[in-house]
Amino acid sequence: MIKQLLTVPLAALFLVSCASAAKDDFASAWDQADAKRMEAASLGYEWRDTGKMLDKAKEEQAAGNTDAAMKLVMQAMEESEDAIAQYHRESDAWSNRVPQ
Repeated sequence: MIKQLLTVPLAALFLVSCASAAKDDFASAWDQADAKRMEAASLGYEWRDTGKMLDKAKEEQAAGNTDAAMKLVMQAMEESEDAIAQYHRESDAWSNRVPQ
């Protein structure tokens, strides 16, 4: 009986700590994705839906849908990295398109 009484609070404590870690992981990932989005924006290459994805990720996280939220954050990060790559590719390639 005593063993069962101790097991329940320990399990609850474990679940709370896991939820806290997931929230911290989400916050860190979201901050990194937003920083990458702002980098793309500073180059003039932010893609249309990246900010919307990050907003939706916050909504999903608030609703307790951590997996969906993290998926959106990762997608926003990929879009921002692709936008930055596009900037660098286009900054070098434009001269090839101008008639000589």
